[in-house]
Amino acid sequence: MAAIYEYTGVVEKVLDLQTFSSGFTKRDIVLTDDIGTETKWPNHIAFTFKKDSTSLLDGISQGQRAKVRFAIDGRVWNDPKSGKDRYFTDLTGLKIEIIREDGSSTEPIPAPVEAEDFVDAGDLDDMPF
Repeated sequence: MAAIYEYTGVVEKVLDLQTFSSGFTKRDIVLTDDIGTETKWPNHIAFTFKKDSTSLLDGISQGQRAKVRFAIDGRVWNDPKSGKDRYFTDLTGLKIEIIREDGSSTEPIPAPVEAEDFVDAGDLDDMPF
């Protein structure tokens, strides 16, 4: 099981969706150092959202403060030309929240359960099992 990490920063760029011939899709977002930590040489951290997670980046724009939950993924690829292994590391985005100026986040709150969502016990008599 991979460890989950968090990084808070300012959205520098949301890249376009990439679709590969295999049908695999990915989309990157780049965050820089958080507000109040400006430096002469800021960090530019790219997070990759894959497959269905790419839609989490819809509506996110440059300049917003965001917190990304991510896992560190690594893999090896053997270059057939040289026979040497190459190693790749990804910061795989799992979740993203926009942080408002007041410090609250846009993390969705689950919808309340309504009474009509429950099955009436009388309806169970019609069940075939």
